[in-house]
Amino acid sequence: MVKTAVIGCGAWGTTLAKILAENGHEVCVWCHDTAIAAQINARENKKLLAGIALPQNIRGTTTLSTALDGARLAVIVTASQYFRQTAVQLKQYLARDCLLLSATKGLDETTGRRMSEVLGETLPAQRQNIAVLSGPNISREIAEQKVSAAVIASGTKATAEAIQKLFNNHYFRVYTNDDVIGVEIGGTVKNIIAIAAGIADGLGLGNNAKAALLVRGMVEIARLAVTLGGRAETIFGLTGMGDLITTCSSSLSRNHSVGVELAKGRTLADILGNMPAVAEGVPTTKLAHALAQKTGTPMPITAQMYAILYENKPVPAAVQDLMSRALKPEY
Repeated sequence: MVKTAVIGCGAWGTTLAKILAENGHEVCVWCHDTAIAAQINARENKKLLAGIALPQNIRGTTTLSTALDGARLAVIVTASQYFRQTAVQLKQYLARDCLLLSATKGLDETTGRRMSEVLGETLPAQRQNIAVLSGPNISREIAEQKVSAAVIASGTKATAEAIQKLFNNHYFRVYTNDDVIGVEIGGTVKNIIAIAAGIADGLGLGNNAKAALLVRGMVEIARLAVTLGGRAETIFGLTGMGDLITTCSSSLSRNHSVGVELAKGRTLADILGNMPAVAEGVPTTKLAHALAQKTGTPMPITAQMYAILYENKPVPAAVQDLMSRALKPEY
C-alpha cells in the first residue's frame, strides 16, 4: 500500500483516484470545492461521475497539506491554466522522495511550456521524480472498469516503472516511454484535432473527410513533437493515434462536443459558458499555433482552428481554405 494524493477533483482525477484505491492504495483527493470533497467522502462524485461508486479508501479534502501528508505519489490533474500556481503551492508540503505525475493534457497559458516542464521549473529538487500520463482515456469508461491502456513517460526509468506498477491492473494496462516530449505533445495537441473532428461531424462531412482529418492531424502533431525534440513514432502510439481516435469519436469528449456545437453556429463563449468542465483544446489551440509560428512548423489545421476560435472565421470558409491549399506530395 502506498499513500497517494490526487490534486484535482474532476472526472479524470476522480477516476485516477479510483484506480489507485482499487489497487489497494490509500488515496486522498484535493478538491477546490467543498461540495465535491463532501461528495467524494460520501463515495460518489455526483457532479462529474454520477452513478460511479467510489472505494472506501478514497477521501476528499480541501486542504493541500492534508492531501499530501505522507504521500509517496502526487498526481496533478488540475486544468492547465491552474497547473503552475498549484505546483507552486505543492512545494512546501511535498516529501523529497514523493513521485510526481502530471495527468493534465495542456500547455501553460503564460509560457506555452509542457506540464512536466512547469513541474521541473517550480519543483527543481524533484526533477528525477517527474512523469506524465497520457493515452486514449475517457474517464467514465475507465471508472466503469472498461478495458483501457495508457502510457507513463519519464526521463527517469525507475520513476516511470514505479508509477506503472501503482496504476496497472486487470482493466487499466500501463506502458512506459522515455519520450516525455512526444507523449505530452501527442496528448495535448490532439485536443485541437478533436475540436476539428467535432466540426466535421457537426457539418455532416462524412467518414472520408474525418479519416483524412485525423491522419493529417497526426502529421501536424508529429511535426511539432519532432521540432520540439520528441520522436515521431511516439505519436503513432497510445498518446497520439490512440488518444486521437478516442477523443475524435467519443460523445463523452468535451473537445469533440465543442466542435459539434461550433458547426451548429453557436459562439465559443456560449458553448464554454455551459460546459461543466474545461475543454483543453481551446486554450491549447492558441498556444500550439504560437509554437508553430515561432518554430516555423507547418500546422494548417491548427492555423484554421485558431482562426475559427480566436478570429471568428466562419467554419465553411476554414474548410474551403484547407481544401484549396497548394498541391503537394503526401510526404
